[in-house]
Amino acid sequence: WATKSSVMLRVSDVDAVCARAQEQGALVVHPPEKHMYGEYQATVRDFAGHIWTLTRTVEDVDPAAWGGEAVEI
Repeated sequence: WATKSSVMLRVSDVDAVCARAQEQGALVVHPPEKHMYGEYQATVRDFAGHIWTLTRTVEDVDPAAWGGEAVEI
């Protein structure tokens, strides 16, 4: 499948949305997992080749703790 676009979608239940997407035919590219920067995420690819990153913040982590940078928006 060729990637067409990439979208990050903030959801309240990453596991449930990932499971539902898989039931509907999406390919789980990265199963749900907690990342060092405080996000719980999964990545799926839909039937049209679009990549969806499903995310939920589970912890506020200082970017210095994982080698990132704080950026003010």
